[in-house]
Amino acid sequence: MDKVDQNILVAVDHSNQAESAVKFYLEKVHRPGNKVVFVHCVELPELSIGRAKDSHMSPTVLANMWKEEEARTKVLEEKLTALLKEKKVPGKLRTSAGKPGELICQIAEEENAAMIITGTRGMGKMRRTILGSVSDYLVNHASCPVMVCRDPSDVERRRNLSGELKKLRHASGDSLNSFAANLRQRFSSGNKSRSQSASSDKDEAKKEKEKEKENQEVKENIEEETPSNG
Repeated sequence: MDKVDQNILVAVDHSNQAESAVKFYLEKVHRPGNKVVFVHCVELPELSIGRAKDSHMSPTVLANMWKEEEARTKVLEEKLTALLKEKKVPGKLRTSAGKPGELICQIAEEENAAMIITGTRGMGKMRRTILGSVSDYLVNHASCPVMVCRDPSDVERRRNLSGELKKLRHASGDSLNSFAANLRQRFSSGNKSRSQSASSDKDEAKKEKEKEKENQEVKENIEEETPSNG
């Protein structure tokens, strides 16, 4: 196979999703001649007094946040360097601060990238709607093809969540059916009780009439047997 020299941009951060994207590229996509450009975007304001004020942070707090991020980035760089060495793949890491989607598109153009590989953040629908999705931004704005890799743990989590929702709906349905059955039983018992009560009232009325009839017959017999004084 002839070597084709081209740059492949892979977006990375400290998440499992990014790690899965890197692994997928190296195992499934990489070809001889490809050079990997890892892009790490730091979502922090630039380290300056003006930027700190704009972000409503004290310069000290912002400086500490950058210090922590630099330490994490160093660990990430060492990890990626070791991985490239192990796989014998040429590459480098570029770190910039700003909005991830915009930066990745910008660096892709600067590096003349043939493709962008990115993972998913695994955000829920609400958070995705509010914050937006980097992968969505790349698909709609990048000047080259974009491959979005979904982390297996995200797929498993979605399946588990779907299963839990089905159980919840089933339980809710059972509860509703049980409530309806109890309601029907109560109405049925009420109707039966009213029916029994009505039947009892009819029996009592019948007995009263029969008793009145007997009393009338006794009275008539007495009148017949009593001699007249005339």
